[in-house]
Amino acid sequence: MSSEPGVLARNTSYFTFALVAQKVISFLYFTFLARLFGPEQMGKYVFALSLTTIFSVFLDVGLATVLTREVAREPAVAERYVRLIFGFKVLASWLVVAAVAATVNLLGYPELTRQLVYLACLVMVLDSFILSAYSAIRGFHTLLWESLGTILVQVILAVAGVLVSLLTHDLRAFMAALALAVSVHFIYALWQLKGRFGVQLKPLFNWPGWRSLLVLTWPFALGAILTRAYGYVDTVLLSFLAGDRAVGLYSIAYKITFALQFIPTAFAASLLPGFSSYFVADKAKLAQVFSRSVVYLTAIAMPVSLGIMTLAPEIIRSIYPAYVESIVPLQILIGSLIFLFATFPVGSLLPACNRQGRHTLNIGLAAACDVALNLVLIPRYGPWGAALASFISTAVLLALGWSVARHLVQYDGRDLSLRLLKIFFSGLVMAALAWQLKSFVHFTAVIPLAGVVYLTLLIGLGGVSWSELKLLWQIVIRRKGMGEAV
Repeated sequence: MSSEPGVLARNTSYFTFALVAQKVISFLYFTFLARLFGPEQMGKYVFALSLTTIFSVFLDVGLATVLTREVAREPAVAERYVRLIFGFKVLASWLVVAAVAATVNLLGYPELTRQLVYLACLVMVLDSFILSAYSAIRGFHTLLWESLGTILVQVILAVAGVLVSLLTHDLRAFMAALALAVSVHFIYALWQLKGRFGVQLKPLFNWPGWRSLLVLTWPFALGAILTRAYGYVDTVLLSFLAGDRAVGLYSIAYKITFALQFIPTAFAASLLPGFSSYFVADKAKLAQVFSRSVVYLTAIAMPVSLGIMTLAPEIIRSIYPAYVESIVPLQILIGSLIFLFATFPVGSLLPACNRQGRHTLNIGLAAACDVALNLVLIPRYGPWGAALASFISTAVLLALGWSVARHLVQYDGRDLSLRLLKIFFSGLVMAALAWQLKSFVHFTAVIPLAGVVYLTLLIGLGGVSWSELKLLWQIVIRRKGMGEAV
């Protein structure tokens, strides 16, 4: 399989398009479910998926990253690695599912919640095998088939969910619809791996082989476990400490906020390899690309964050009328988006500069902070407390990373601070205008007007130049690398 730049660019474009399409369909389907069910029922559904998502990391333990890397280096090893990993996952699945079942029973959850978790376990196991199949296919330098599969599963889920809604409002039926969609995706992914790349899929049970794999994967496993806990532990703790209704209310704010992560993800795809190269060959270019990536992502995050904070009451009341209590959690969580976007260039810089251990430690410290704050704040404030804990821990993660980054690159601190201040001021003026306008026109009409004001101020004050906006478009839409765009 060719790995020429043109082929890789097309592959990345396929996957970026698929990722955006998947996010859009997923968000629309989530909104459909949220409007169909009340906060309490939605809380049960979200909890089941969140709990199994946390445990799913023990099925992969970093194997996906290692599989892609090893297959890319030597395609001939693909079959042995795939069979070893499949054998490991066959056995690990029983242990992980047993652990999930024990957890949900020991915590005393009602029968309906337990049944939802059991169905979600099927989704968890199948997703794990799908991840391995696509990880191997990525090693062959193609993302087309994964991109098609990513869209396929979302379309099947949306259609199945709508059909189920015409027959019943039983939550278990909707979880079964998800299991059906993932089952089709599972068959598709394995068929692609075997049919197109000739990889045999029979599980191989070999302890020495597993041991050699686990030696390679443990650093990735540790980071994955911490990242997964950091991303989903708030929902699980909220369920245990405040109940299903609180989870349902929080899930709206969480989904809206973190659905936007595809934006910095588009940058991260080109940041890590670029930073790695410049760290060795051109430290000045490294500092330039790093500071500019921070400016770009902040310039995108600022209007999105402040705009949604301002229009949150109108958004929630119009789209999620049963979730009015989600307004403040949404405003808190969306406020953390500015910090969250900035963690992507910082998080790419540290591993690129051989500070991956410190990066993993930072994630662990932020996760510990998040857990501690949730334990204190959720009993008092419910969803507000979980949102505030996420806000603070995201800021902590950025601060920890930045304390290392500033010693790795010699950027112009005064210029960077001035540009970020101009971006923040432009965002504040935009938010103030939106606040005034929403009393006179529908909030959907406020959005483009506020956007024009923000862009005008941003360029006029020099936060971002017009030429930089063009480069920003090339990075996000045309997939031009950050290194090429400076």
